[in-house]
Amino acid sequence: METTFDPAELGPLRQKARRKTSAVLAPEKAPAVTPFDPRQVGQPSAAQQQALELLHQQCAQNIAEKLGALLRTSVEATCASVERASGAAFLEKLPEPGCLALLGRAGGTALLQVDLSLVFPILDRILGGTGQDAAETRGLTEIEQQLFEPVGQSMGQALQEAWHPVLKLDTAWGGGLLKNDAAALLPPADNLLVATFQVRVQETQGQLVLAFPSTVASALLRRLAPQESALPTSAPRDRSRLQEQLLGSRLEAELLLPRSTVSIRQLCGLQPGDVVVLKVRADELLPVRVAGREMFRASPVRCGSQRGAQVQQTLSIVPKKEGEGKQ
Repeated sequence: METTFDPAELGPLRQKARRKTSAVLAPEKAPAVTPFDPRQVGQPSAAQQQALELLHQQCAQNIAEKLGALLRTSVEATCASVERASGAAFLEKLPEPGCLALLGRAGGTALLQVDLSLVFPILDRILGGTGQDAAETRGLTEIEQQLFEPVGQSMGQALQEAWHPVLKLDTAWGGGLLKNDAAALLPPADNLLVATFQVRVQETQGQLVLAFPSTVASALLRRLAPQESALPTSAPRDRSRLQEQLLGSRLEAELLLPRSTVSIRQLCGLQPGDVVVLKVRADELLPVRVAGREMFRASPVRCGSQRGAQVQQTLSIVPKKEGEGKQ
């Protein structure tokens, strides 16, 4: 039968909806809320950011020590910033030409970018010069990349030693890269961890940047996540409240007669007053099921004008383990 919609029915529905949604808390009773900023998704917490800065301050000290020993001159290094950036934003800021290399194997642990204002004075020191010549604005030749390899290895070792208490890294020197090669290694949407260092070699200074893919960054942030102290649990109080509520619950209970078989001939001949004889003795206890589980053995009794079950035996509802009860 087809029914038609009466617009008058909307009135009671609106009133009912208002009653259900009218439980608005006063400002002083409302729980504390914080605005959601989607730009903060994936960003380190304040505690993680502080731990990252401390970690890379140690890395800066290691870089200064190892470069100073390699170049036999005074080197200063400080951690300027540690932040998250997309692969596209990082690649856009890469200078061209520049000095870019890979630290690690199997896809890379980190990308190392060093300002040319540092690279050429360092190469001059390695070749026995004073390192005071002005930096050139060209890419490195193959020989210059080979000469710079010990410097890159020292930086990788400095990073590895700083991170070792938290996370083990493979910082083997992977060789120089072109900007196009870096673009192939870093997806534009990858959320990188970028650590920027200010390095000073004698009177020459410049930046050294380490960029870690999201897989490495996420592993580090998990290790740096503060362990929350165990909050006092209200389990006993909640358990007692749950028990009180369960005590008022009602479950279906039934006293069962054992199963028996009758032939179709007997079934067709049954009349009111006939007795079906079951394969159970008159004094044998019958099972009592509660919510589908056999929990008691009882005798059928009469309680005034009603039938009843007199519990004679309590059964365990916990299933037995395999082999339990066998002699």
